[in-house]
Amino acid sequence: MTPLKAVTLWVRPKGEAPLPEARVLLEGLLATFYEAFPEYGGMLVFSQSPRLPCYVFVYVRQGCTGLYPSAGQFLQGLLQQAFPQAEVRAYGRVWQEVFNA
Repeated sequence: MTPLKAVTLWVRPKGEAPLPEARVLLEGLLATFYEAFPEYGGMLVFSQSPRLPCYVFVYVRQGCTGLYPSAGQFLQGLLQQAFPQAEVRAYGRVWQEVFNA
């Protein structure tokens, strides 16, 4: 997997069934994320589309350029555990490691 500076994670159902109402689940999930990555405190927002299949989006607030690869992968893993019946995709920019000589 290419290291990614994630700005949005998208959750969509794999089958016919829509995603359940996710507000409470996502609030708990973000609390877990912030415990592991306190430097991102308050930087994430989520929404769920009102129309079927009720996609879920977790994205960074304006002013944050994205989640570093380890944080993005951790959040993606949390979402995959929370929504095992869904596909979780991360969107962002390829992480460019900078090494000073």
